[in-house]
Amino acid sequence: MASKAAAAAMSPKVNALLDFLSVIQQETFMQRRPLRVLLVSQDRSFLRRTAEFLSACRIAAYVVADAEQAEWALASREPDIVVVDTAMPKAWSVLQSPRRERHTTQAYVYAIAITDDDSPDRVFEALAGGADDIIPRPLRFTELLVRVRSAARSLEVESRLYRRVGRRSTSGLGNSGVLLRLLREDLRDAATTGNEVSVALFDIDYALRFGADSGFDRIVEQVTSTISGEMLPTYRMCQPSVDQLAVLLPNSTSDEAYQWAEEVRQKIASTEFQHADTTLKLTVSGGVAASADSGPIAEEMWENVQERLDFAKNSGGNFVASLRQLQNEDAAGGSHGRLFDGTTTSDVLRPAFVHLSTTTPADEVIAAFAKHDLDVAPVLDAQRQFAGAITRDVVQNRAVRSRELTAAELVDPNFPQMDSNASFSELVNFFAEHPTPCVAIVDHGKPLGFVSRDDLALLSEPLDSSSYAESIDDIPTTEFYVVSRPQLLEVGAEA
Repeated sequence: MASKAAAAAMSPKVNALLDFLSVIQQETFMQRRPLRVLLVSQDRSFLRRTAEFLSACRIAAYVVADAEQAEWALASREPDIVVVDTAMPKAWSVLQSPRRERHTTQAYVYAIAITDDDSPDRVFEALAGGADDIIPRPLRFTELLVRVRSAARSLEVESRLYRRVGRRSTSGLGNSGVLLRLLREDLRDAATTGNEVSVALFDIDYALRFGADSGFDRIVEQVTSTISGEMLPTYRMCQPSVDQLAVLLPNSTSDEAYQWAEEVRQKIASTEFQHADTTLKLTVSGGVAASADSGPIAEEMWENVQERLDFAKNSGGNFVASLRQLQNEDAAGGSHGRLFDGTTTSDVLRPAFVHLSTTTPADEVIAAFAKHDLDVAPVLDAQRQFAGAITRDVVQNRAVRSRELTAAELVDPNFPQMDSNASFSELVNFFAEHPTPCVAIVDHGKPLGFVSRDDLALLSEPLDSSSYAESIDDIPTTEFYVVSRPQLLEVGAEA
């Protein structure tokens, strides 16, 4: 095959065509990125757990704790989907935000509303308020994942964001390498004096909303100046990344460093900053680590302060986290540490909205499976307790050939079941020890739904960005549909 140089020698038009195709290939490669989801809720525990779940599914999750921060995040993070807890004050202002229409390269940001009520009036109110989809409480992780995937396929945008290129700081502050060198020096001195060494790491919340312009450097300069005004003469500052500032606090305990970092956070939140011709407010998230709780190794101490900063950011921002906050979270049964801590089978089940009675005739069983596209359905006995389940295979292989049968003769009375309060680890161990493809989840004898092996695999299956990234094919844009939860239907219920 002729090389590009040979083709260019044959014809300038061929060379131009090859250059054009090269650009197209580069743009296509750059558009393959994780789906971005913005979570908006005043429940910080909900933010952390849901963000961890989405991250485990290889979806980029960003969290905010109030409507004002949501406006910033919509401008800076440019998410593909925003999930809004309508119990939060000013939630409807987020759904109706003009920022959703100002996405750089796609039509707008898809909105999913979490509501306490999925009645027709509530659904209509949410749709009229700007939502594209509704998820009623209690929120199930598997249901959220299905809705997010549906939204991603519905977006089918014409082009996507390019990767942001980091810019070299003009502040003159040391980078992360300088920070580690200084920290090692402080730790060596502390080993001699017996004093503690602390580090405070600050991240400017939603700094990327300023874009790649000179105004960004000006914002960093103003924040740097504000923090410097609060520093003691022995403190030293570095800039490990474009929107982060670190301060070394020698001879400071963890509590002293936390108190100082909290005062800095409050100072920044109450200060007015200038961006171009606009006066605005900023917030920062912070993490604090000390040699007493991290050990004498600089790299471990640096990892700890980054972990605590991430904790603060994942709690909604404008927050300072130290070891104490992490310990309080663990003591309260939070999910920090292990991903699915606190998760039960009821969190991941697929709800069963069609219940069969033991007296249901085979014809009605067949009709119910066909009408509702069921793979499995629970069967209730005369006391309305779980009597087992009927699978699609049984319907196809037995019910169709023996229509005189009833559900009582088709049901598997030994169908595996687990309690709704069983932990996620118990669920995983159950599938590891039993070959069954599916298990029923029950609460005091009443069936709630099912969890299959495929459901567990879905939790870790990466979302293929080609399902929502730009396509060169002429595929018509999919209409947006509201996916609401159907009402519980009992087929052949006994009087």
